[in-house]
Amino acid sequence: MPVQTVPRMQSGVTRDYIAKQSPTTNTLNLLQMSPGAVVANSDPLGLADHTSITVRGLDQTEIGLVFEGMPAGDPIYGIADTSEWADTENIGRVDLAQGSSDIAAPVYNAGGGQITETLLDPNHKAGALLSLSGGTHATNKDFLRLDSGEIGHSGVRAFISGSYTRNNNWRGPGTNRRYHVDSKVIKQWGADNRASAVFTWNTINESPTRYLSLTQWRQYGKSYNYSGEYTPGSTTYYRLYQYKRSSMMMSAPSHFTLAKGLTADIAPYYQWMSGSVPSGTTLTPGSLYLGNQSAGTVSFPTLYNGKAVAAAIAGSNSFNTGFSGHFTLKTGINTLKVGYWYSNLTKNSLYDYSPVSAAGDIINNNIRTQNGSILATKNFHMMQQVNGFFIEDGLSLLNHRLDLTSGFKAVLLARSGTNNIPGATYRWGTNSAVPLPRFEASYKIDKNNQIFIDAVTNFHAPMSDVPYYDAFSVSTGKISTAGKTDLKNEYSISEEIGYRHTGLINASIGFFNYNFTNRQISTSVYVDGALTTNLINAGGQTTRGAQVEISLRPWHHLSPYVSGQYLHATIDNNLAVGNDLLPTKGKNAVLTPKFSASAGISYDDGQFFGNVFFNYVDSQYSTFMNDESIPAYKTANMTLGYRMKTYHFIHHPTIQLNFVNLGDSNYLSSAYTVRTNAKTTKGIYGTSITGSTPSYYLGGGFAAVTSITLGF
Repeated sequence: MPVQTVPRMQSGVTRDYIAKQSPTTNTLNLLQMSPGAVVANSDPLGLADHTSITVRGLDQTEIGLVFEGMPAGDPIYGIADTSEWADTENIGRVDLAQGSSDIAAPVYNAGGGQITETLLDPNHKAGALLSLSGGTHATNKDFLRLDSGEIGHSGVRAFISGSYTRNNNWRGPGTNRRYHVDSKVIKQWGADNRASAVFTWNTINESPTRYLSLTQWRQYGKSYNYSGEYTPGSTTYYRLYQYKRSSMMMSAPSHFTLAKGLTADIAPYYQWMSGSVPSGTTLTPGSLYLGNQSAGTVSFPTLYNGKAVAAAIAGSNSFNTGFSGHFTLKTGINTLKVGYWYSNLTKNSLYDYSPVSAAGDIINNNIRTQNGSILATKNFHMMQQVNGFFIEDGLSLLNHRLDLTSGFKAVLLARSGTNNIPGATYRWGTNSAVPLPRFEASYKIDKNNQIFIDAVTNFHAPMSDVPYYDAFSVSTGKISTAGKTDLKNEYSISEEIGYRHTGLINASIGFFNYNFTNRQISTSVYVDGALTTNLINAGGQTTRGAQVEISLRPWHHLSPYVSGQYLHATIDNNLAVGNDLLPTKGKNAVLTPKFSASAGISYDDGQFFGNVFFNYVDSQYSTFMNDESIPAYKTANMTLGYRMKTYHFIHHPTIQLNFVNLGDSNYLSSAYTVRTNAKTTKGIYGTSITGSTPSYYLGGGFAAVTSITLGF
């Protein structure tokens, strides 16, 4: 529990804690002990991209993600994809601000707070770190980092690392592979000048596990999987769902002292992502359409009962370039900040189809219409520009015990796109300008005690490109969804009041309140066989709660820790479905467990170390009508380790054992697809509104990893 001083609720994990977790884990898993954070795993080892997080009931699309000064994760869908960020061996610190983001952060979707991650700085001395890991499910990870040390007397030092990780799925068939590179260069000079450059590259080949309904979970449990062998005509063969995704991130966060009391912080960045996600589906020759035009005669290698098995491939690539920076002027008791953020994003999406052979292999040729066009349900181009301006002024009074800060941020968001599907509206565009005032205050009672309040506004643009575009059924040629440019931004007003104590015991307690308009819920659905992320506008929502976090600094080598949260979130209006309204007013919001708690204890005497941690998450509704929910669940993890003495040129060899989900709990960790209602319900105006079944992540089972780390 690192010491926090900012005037808002914030938790974090230090390098010491990170080093004791499984080397295969990811950033979201590192935060699962933090109050208010509920991490949903589909893989006990943390390798899968399909890990999600909610904070105070707000999912990852509502959380600002910042990695080394740049926005991270998918810039349109808001998915964290934290396996792409960094190897855990290189992470220096992760902070979670549960309720508000830093005004200078380059994000526009931080109603649920902010996750900030930074890498370790390169060592001052040349050296290397080698870590070799192996475990259950044929897991292995090989990691090597090389440090240059200070190059001459230039003040420049750097590191570069590479890793390879693989494992078999913990349930069902399939193998996952990850290739990763991290690099960081820094130059320091003078009293307070620092320039850095960060580079990460990641490729993941993943065989996802199958999502399941509540009924399927109760009937089959962990045995509900994709098929390991291909059955002609079937779409459940696991190789039809294997996907590949690559990404690259570069940033150069730097800090300069320009004059006495005047500093500048800048962070130019570049992000590239590319990937394709296939899904098994069937097509009927002679009844296929590209947009509103008949595909004509289309040939397939094999047919089964008049249908062809195909892979519906959701492919995309995006390029995101930007810059964020601000000046800080300190004069006496006043601190003034003025800053600017610019982002330019280009994204291309093609959702097409590939034939499947008689052996179940995806043939790497696009299915084409009779006139040679690629058969696709989506073929569009999107551009997004963000201009953000902020000014913040702070006063430090009563001999620097009382700090008052007010700020104003304006975000101008412009989106436009073109749709190349025949019959669709070709071009669209939309603009929004959002004012975001805020206020923060903190008072230091003494050097160990602090109270604070904050009132912050946030907005959340639609985290999907799908609703903007016309979509047509591939089997009928009729329009299935009309694109809209009048989508509303979510807007929230939140307040916090908290108390913080530091010393032998570190503790924080806080109370919070949110009011939302146009509350947006992200969900995933299959459209014409292709996986698509969409959103539901849930209208108004009120969220209130309290959180607490307590830890003891090492005492006789022992450090206990506890955290917890109480959450009460309700829907403020009836939800529009078709031409009627579902009676949802007063219902509990989806994915908002009333109680969540964590407890643990760690031991470290310099040689032997270990910890045991326990998590509890209350039940969560997966429908707005509260007619289906995820049962409450409990998990526990454990670490055991030993550091040896330095031997010649080998520095402190360490052996570590990590055990994940000790009790092998069989649980649902979160909803993959949120629904309005699971059971048929009578609407306000008397319409019978048919229910649909939510689907869920099955939480990862037991896993164990042994690692040996050698420093040179």
